[in-house]
Amino acid sequence: MTEDAKALWEKYYVLTLEMQKFLDRENVDEFLNIAEQRNVIFDHMIEATKLEDKETDEYKAFLAKLQPVAKDVMDRAQSWLARSKQRNVKVRSYTSTPGFQPSGHMVNKSF
Repeated sequence: MTEDAKALWEKYYVLTLEMQKFLDRENVDEFLNIAEQRNVIFDHMIEATKLEDKETDEYKAFLAKLQPVAKDVMDRAQSWLARSKQRNVKVRSYTSTPGFQPSGHMVNKSF
């Protein structure tokens, strides 16, 4: 692999680790910001990595190091998204209830 490709792959790996940290903190804005940066790096990686580079042991070792971390980030992001959707459904169920007062109680005038 060329030095440029190595540097890009390493940046990609570091950004993936950072995404993992922000998932731990449930800081979605920073997570999405880093994911965007990672996508830009990925585009550059594709351009810098040649077909013959993908056959090297160094490349295969790097993929072996990257894949578990990337899978963990993907799994945890999907889990977070499912929890977020579930919370959103709960909130909407309260706000769509007729007679629901923002103060948290219902007033029944017939009492």
